[in-house]
Amino acid sequence: MGAQLALNGGLRSLLRAAMLLVVALGISACSTRGGNVPYAPADFGAPDKVQPADVAYDLPLGPLDMLRVSVFRVPELSGDYQVDAKGMLDLPLIGALNVREFTPQQLGEELERQYSRRYLNNPEITVRVTNSNNNSVTVEGGVNGPGIYPLPGKITLVGAIALARGVSIQDGNPRRVVVFRKSGGKTLAAAFDLVSIRRGEMEDPAIFPGDTVVVDSSTTRPLYRDLMMSLPLFTIFTQL
Repeated sequence: MGAQLALNGGLRSLLRAAMLLVVALGISACSTRGGNVPYAPADFGAPDKVQPADVAYDLPLGPLDMLRVSVFRVPELSGDYQVDAKGMLDLPLIGALNVREFTPQQLGEELERQYSRRYLNNPEITVRVTNSNNNSVTVEGGVNGPGIYPLPGKITLVGAIALARGVSIQDGNPRRVVVFRKSGGKTLAAAFDLVSIRRGEMEDPAIFPGDTVVVDSSTTRPLYRDLMMSLPLFTIFTQL
């Protein structure tokens, strides 16, 4: 009986040790750098000048752009849509359309042609980029309060994370935070390590209106996860 109890005790100890090892590995995996988005690129600069809300944003479209499509007198086809990681826009009746290099005005004209072929008579369609016409930043992924936040003035990445109530200790990876930005008519991305920033080992970058900040986590939307994992490794701010 004593030998059996000793054996059971040994098994329990082994199982406890194995569980602690699994937990430790899980914590380590959630606190490391990774992916192919470059970290703290040297040419990280300001985005394109934000246009007034009543002026069409006429730069070429690209991944992650949020668009407002307005079809005159057809509310069923009007709405807000986001360009995916491959530059495709999925629209009612038309389906997936490659919108890379279209300006909003050109896309509106293309949609008028597409819809007039089979569905509408002489449609009037306007397209605007909505995420570049405000004074806010989007914070997503492994944070305690994901959402769209008004910028209180000049702010850095650490400040933007604070607006979203900090990195989630359960799921967020502070060593892998990606900023997506519109610059030169293109969508760009760069990664930052919050741990290194707080230690003074990496610059805390400025955050501008229209930026999207994504903290890596298991809850990161597939759109952003695909971008964060598939980009080639460069030493400069990467164009999508």
